[in-house]
Amino acid sequence: MGAAVVFGGYGTFGSIVARELAAHGISVTIAGRDLARAESFAKALGVGHRGLTADVTNANSCRASLQDQSVAVNCAGPFAPFADALLEACLDRGCHYVDIADDPDYTRLVLSRGELFRQRKLAAVYGCSSLPAISGALALRSLADASARPEHVRVTLLIGNNNPKGRAAIASLVGGLGKPIRAPQGIIRGFRERDVVTLPPPFGRRAVFNFDSPEYDLFPDLLGVQSVAVKVGFEFRPANYFFAFLATLGWNFGVKTTSILAWLGKHTPRFGTSGAAIMTELFFPDGSIRQATLLAREQGQRMAALPCALVTHSLCLDPVAKFGAMTAYEFLGAPVLLDGLIQQGFEFLLHTIEN
Repeated sequence: MGAAVVFGGYGTFGSIVARELAAHGISVTIAGRDLARAESFAKALGVGHRGLTADVTNANSCRASLQDQSVAVNCAGPFAPFADALLEACLDRGCHYVDIADDPDYTRLVLSRGELFRQRKLAAVYGCSSLPAISGALALRSLADASARPEHVRVTLLIGNNNPKGRAAIASLVGGLGKPIRAPQGIIRGFRERDVVTLPPPFGRRAVFNFDSPEYDLFPDLLGVQSVAVKVGFEFRPANYFFAFLATLGWNFGVKTTSILAWLGKHTPRFGTSGAAIMTELFFPDGSIRQATLLAREQGQRMAALPCALVTHSLCLDPVAKFGAMTAYEFLGAPVLLDGLIQQGFEFLLHTIEN
């Protein structure tokens, strides 16, 4: 049985991944900048787990952290400023790589190292979260028995208000406000272009806004489309319009804005649901729409983190047959990925709207 080191392992998503792996008998090392937090969380996981101090941006630190590890799991976002230190360390140490990145620039960096991973007979599985892992698996499920190719695809991520607000996730959102997004159909702007979508209960009709994500790169080849929209929205409706307003001011928000929002997220009362929904809609030439949704009525962040845990578990236990850089739905297969999520109690819904 292999071992995994989880960078950012005591953070919001890293801690979920670490708990899932430990619960299935994987030896987990918690790596982070704060040794005390890493050791404390590792101890809470039980016997056989440990913590260490590590800097995911430092090549020497990364190489030292990979000693005796089978898989390096990168949950230490935000990913936008990351270089290739951990990727290069994995290649040097002969270690598989998994991340939860939804930043297109970083996923392009992983893809650029794909041939090197393939030559070393290693897997680099990126984007193992809601976007693009679950959204891509839903898209493939919708397309499976279609008689035509879709013209347009829209992905919606709706996040329940009663979820912890991790600093990395806030930084990723803030960094994209008003940012140019390279969509196949042209340049669009982050958190602009309001759409209204209808999601399953308990969410219903929601306003959602542009979000930068790897689907803009991946879905034209995956689905044969030339138009892609990725949208995000929050259960707390005023938050959507607050971020949309900031997006109209330009693309110039950084650490200070992130710190203020992180403080507010930590100290304001939580209400609403801890759930989440991911819906992928395929729009066909005849006017019909296929909607595939994965719904968490609670534990939405666990649903988002599970693809990372499922991929890492597979890499630790099973002989690896696929090498190079790939998504979770390519590595596991879309049916296996969705079945793994459904078995954990999350709901899959498939609906067709006829013209």
